[in-house]
Amino acid sequence: MLKTLPSNVVGDVMGGMMTAVVALPVAMAFGVASGLGAAAGLYGAMCCGLLASVFGGTKGQQSGPTGPVAVIIATLLIDCGGNLPVVFAAIILGGILQIAAGKLKWGELVRYLPYPVISGFMTGIAAIIILLQINPLFGIKGSKQVMESIQSFPNIILHMKVEALLIGLLTFAIIFVTKLISKKLPASLIALVIASVASVVLNLDIPRIGEIPGQLPVPSLPVVDLKAITIIVSGGVTIALLGSIDSLLTSLIADKILHTNHDSNKELVGQGIGNIFAGLMGGMAGAGSTTRTLANIDAGGRTPLSGVVYAAIILTVITALGGVAAQIPLSSLAAILIVLGFGIVDWRSLSHVKKAPRSDVLVMSVVLFMTVFIDLISAVLLGMALASVLFVKKITDVHLSDFGSLESKSELNHLFDKLPLNSLRETFMYSFDGPIFFGETKNLAKALKAAENAQTLILNFEHAHHFIDQSCCYYLEDLIGGFRKSGRLVLVLGLDGDIKAGLERMDCQLVLDSEFVVSGWSEAVEKIKSKSENLSLAGSQTA
Repeated sequence: MLKTLPSNVVGDVMGGMMTAVVALPVAMAFGVASGLGAAAGLYGAMCCGLLASVFGGTKGQQSGPTGPVAVIIATLLIDCGGNLPVVFAAIILGGILQIAAGKLKWGELVRYLPYPVISGFMTGIAAIIILLQINPLFGIKGSKQVMESIQSFPNIILHMKVEALLIGLLTFAIIFVTKLISKKLPASLIALVIASVASVVLNLDIPRIGEIPGQLPVPSLPVVDLKAITIIVSGGVTIALLGSIDSLLTSLIADKILHTNHDSNKELVGQGIGNIFAGLMGGMAGAGSTTRTLANIDAGGRTPLSGVVYAAIILTVITALGGVAAQIPLSSLAAILIVLGFGIVDWRSLSHVKKAPRSDVLVMSVVLFMTVFIDLISAVLLGMALASVLFVKKITDVHLSDFGSLESKSELNHLFDKLPLNSLRETFMYSFDGPIFFGETKNLAKALKAAENAQTLILNFEHAHHFIDQSCCYYLEDLIGGFRKSGRLVLVLGLDGDIKAGLERMDCQLVLDSEFVVSGWSEAVEKIKSKSENLSLAGSQTA
């Protein structure tokens, strides 16, 4: 069913335009990196951008080719010996599986992914993108295999094209300078245009994208040999699984920014429809994109109209500017992909390697290594298995029994009597009990969904003990930041011992902010009362 018509047309049009500006160079770059070509990247951006936006379940989200999907397609092309119909059949199957997963209500499962697994996977994807683009940056034909690329590095100096490298370095410089001037400017597009014009004006003999067809292909089912069914099924499962993870993680980011709650299952259906049509059009598969989603939201995009505008602009480029796009140097696209690769790296997690729990670091390292050198699916599955085993070990290593005096309900009731009725209704408390691990984020998110009107949130750690993992540390940091940014109050009660030490090791400053950490219920009640009085005073002054 289509979403309701937009009420903020201007914001959606601006959001769609900004998304297209950000997506154009990225879609072509990932299309080239995947081995399908720039045109396939544009077809995928158009189909996924339009259909995932219209049928998806995340406010403000925009979709298209992404780093993980590009790596999946590149690997699939190698496995099938460059047989394009097999690749497109796998993309269509991946879309069908995503729709099935949505209908079976599996969308919520992404919340159970431990942060170290996600961190290792995304950093591994970033490493693959960077390593595969080193040769194209020097004007040398690239490989789709990491080890083959690494082994060729010593020969770069013998085969490099200096002009191509200079264009790539020019692209780096323009991106860097543009971001210094303003982070809102489309740095990659500006760099791509200037570098392409410079290469044409100087008549440089360097590798380029090549001609992009000036019209859309006719949708058609790929004809494949039944001998390739194993590759199609494994490829389809990989696209569905990792594309869904990529999309739903972006959905969580959109929720944090807009203070909304996406429909994971509906989002999977929308992504599946987009990928089915991408495969039918000979386009690259896609997923929810963080960069495009942030660009859309920042420009005011909130409804499917922004996705329609985004897709319409991509279509215009395909039909009217294909000849111009053909002149884009591959070394310039390589530079853009390398920059994107460094942007995908989870620097926050890497900076905490010495501070995070050893088990989290182990899981992240194993997933990163497996992603780069073995297999994407194996990396995620092994990471999940390892995280689960280590968690069970943590649970069995600690004594979960607790002994202490009971809180006096009469005392609490007496304290609460000091608060006005509206404060009681708008104040919600979440009490942690025992160890705090990645599964707790789903429980907290579900609780907050039922408390959308909360003006004050009390995070009660009085009965929390033993440990807090990396996933929850970062989730709490982002949650508190979002609450306080919207003018709402978050109080932290009973923070002590191992939980406090764990938060300190991982520099979760918002959780540890002394202004909002309260020593007991009396102090908490006073802060809530003070907030209520300030709001009443502000209201009377406005009146």
